[in-house]
Amino acid sequence: MFSICACSNPTQTDKSDFSRYKTEYIGDASNVVNIVSGQEYPKGYSYSYIEIQSEEEPYELSVFLEVDPSLEGMKVDLIENAEVLFELVGNLEIVYYKDVNSKKLFSFL
Repeated sequence: MFSICACSNPTQTDKSDFSRYKTEYIGDASNVVNIVSGQEYPKGYSYSYIEIQSEEEPYELSVFLEVDPSLEGMKVDLIENAEVLFELVGNLEIVYYKDVNSKKLFSFL
């Protein structure tokens, strides 16, 4: 299995226009990081890093989030975040949202 880890602290102040990062390939780590790190997350959740699995299908993205421990077990809505990713990353097939301890929170196909 091949995976890529990537982190970023974007300096862009207007993070609402992600279309400039649109890419056909999940392996385009810099554009994927710019999209994921610039998104807004529900209160108590913040972006930490990603892992990309692009060696074989299905092509997967794992988004690791820092999660406020008091929110453990609470339902959050990350579907809009996933929809943006599917719209902007051409060959993305699965998105996993995980806490930084690798505990899976949500997945979208």
